[in-house]
This record gives sequence, C-alpha cells and structure tokens, in this order.
Amino acid sequence: MPLFTVHVDAIVRRGDEILIMKRAMGAMTGAWYFPGGHLERDETPEEGARREIREETQLEVQNMRLFRTWHYNGGEDAPYVAISFVCSVPEGTEPQINEEHMAARWVTAEYYRDRFVNDEALAKLQQEPYAYSLVSEVRRLIDAYLMEEK
Repeated sequence: MPLFTVHVDAIVRRGDEILIMKRAMGAMTGAWYFPGGHLERDETPEEGARREIREETQLEVQNMRLFRTWHYNGGEDAPYVAISFVCSVPEGTEPQINEEHMAARWVTAEYYRDRFVNDEALAKLQQEPYAYSLVSEVRRLIDAYLMEEK
C-alpha cells in the first residue's frame, strides 16, 4: 500500500466565475467539485491537472499556477495529498463533460461556498469521515481562494 495517493485539481476561472462539475460516479457521486483526479506515474502535478481538465472537459487552460497543497482522509485507502491549481479559459468557453460527470456549471466562488460547502453541508457529513474530510478541505480551499480574490 502506498504511503499516500496524489490528487490534482484546478479551479478553472472564466471571468469572475469558476467551473464546478457534478460527479456521476465514485465515492462522491452527486457532489459538485472542480475538475481533477489522480496523478499518473511519470507526470508532473501540472501535467496531471491539465490532463484531468482535458479528459473531463475538453478544455485547454491558460495561466496555470500552483494554488495550494492540502490533504484529506482517503477512507480505507492511503491518505490523499491534493495539489490544487488556478487557471483560466477565455470568456464564452464551455466545457464538454465526459461520463464522469452529470453536469457542469459556471458559478461565482461565493455561490459555490454558500451552496455546496456551507456549515449545513458539513454538519450532514459528520458521520461519514471520508466525505467530511474531503468537503472540509474543499471548503478551506475555496475560502483561501476567496481571500486571495479580495
């Protein structure tokens, strides 16, 4: 068993909005999150994030920069180390989602926080350690993003 699993993701910006996608499969089915996934062997974190964005949305992003590293409990598997980036796409760009997602939306970061990672959402997840750990860290991530945008 590995010591940890590496997850890469990105807050994809289009103007003042960010891209969120509704998961269609896996442990977090139905949750809204950013494009991302596991880092593959022999790729850098930035390459992995670009690949995941491309696979999940068919988007080519610009201005990619490292934003934050964080960790969460991976359940019975090894813990996850997550590497998050911020990048952008031109106005008018729309994703073409793959089978891993049910839907995609452009929303403000404030809307995302208030709707999907608020105190009520966290309270509902208290009995699910994996989900609670992940969503708590996503909230910290979006809070840091909002602080930077001020």
